[in-house]
Amino acid sequence: MNQADTNRKLESILKNASTKDKTVIVTTLNDAWAEPGSIFDLFLESFHVGNHTQRLLNHLVVITYDPNTHARCLAKHHHCYLVETKEGNFTGEMYYMSPSYLQLIWGRAKFLSTVLEMGYNFLFTVYVYLYTFIVHIYFF
Repeated sequence: MNQADTNRKLESILKNASTKDKTVIVTTLNDAWAEPGSIFDLFLESFHVGNHTQRLLNHLVVITYDPNTHARCLAKHHHCYLVETKEGNFTGEMYYMSPSYLQLIWGRAKFLSTVLEMGYNFLFTVYVYLYTFIVHIYFF
C-alpha cells in the first residue's frame, strides 16, 4: 500500500471515530496484550462498566502493529488501524530503552504527529504496570 492509500485509510478511521471537534482516543496494541482474557479485554470492559463511559468506545482508535493483532482488534472493536512498518518487529515484549523499544517510541511519535497534521486532536492512553495494578495515563 502506498503512502496516499495509507493516509486515506487512516483518515477514514479517524473521521469515523472522532467527536464533533475532531478528537479521538488513541491506544496501541501488540501481540502480547491481544490474547483473549488479556489487558486489552480488561481495557475494553472498563468502558462498559464505568459510569457514562461506554459512549467513549465510539471514539477509541486502536493502533496495531501486525496482522494477527489487527484481526484480534477488529474482532473486539471497530476502529482499528494497522501501522505497516519496515522499521522493526513490534509484536513481542520489549525492554525499556532497548533499540526496538526506542524504534517503537519514535515510530509512535511520528504516527501521532501524522494524526495532528491531519487536523485531529487526541487523548493517548498508556498502560503502566505498577505492582499488580494497572494505571491509565491520559496525555492531552
